[in-house]
Amino acid sequence: MKYEQLQSLEEFLTDVEAALLSEEARTPVKYSPHNIAPWNAAQIDAENQGLLNSVSGAANVYAIFTAPKNTNEFTLRYIGKTTKKLARQRIRNHLITKNEKTGAKLWKIISHVQAGGAVKISWVSVEPESLRNYIEEELINLHKGADWNRENA
Repeated sequence: MKYEQLQSLEEFLTDVEAALLSEEARTPVKYSPHNIAPWNAAQIDAENQGLLNSVSGAANVYAIFTAPKNTNEFTLRYIGKTTKKLARQRIRNHLITKNEKTGAKLWKIISHVQAGGAVKISWVSVEPESLRNYIEEELINLHKGADWNRENA
């Protein structure tokens, strides 16, 4: 079967992409220098409670950006999806602490931050929530530079 309303879906994708990648949507992740070496997940978690509270129940498509030490030029590194119900934990897994069984990018974040780099995250809420799968896949295909996505590695 062929979906006949593809144009409206592509327009929605464009709107989501613009909202997700806009400079204004990016929120800095806090990593105090005294908490990163050794990595103090409990303190980093405490520093970022405002961010985690904001994504909780709200985010189901998100993007991670990094900037090298002493620059403010952020690059898109990763596009992901989750359910709104699990958003807080999924974002925590990427940015602060994770279970070894997840595919989270924490080790890349730790390496980047310990080298002096900065991290930002943005997110959107896609409705109906099941569309998050389509949105994530299409955005990854459009943004080959998001090199933390295994599809682009």
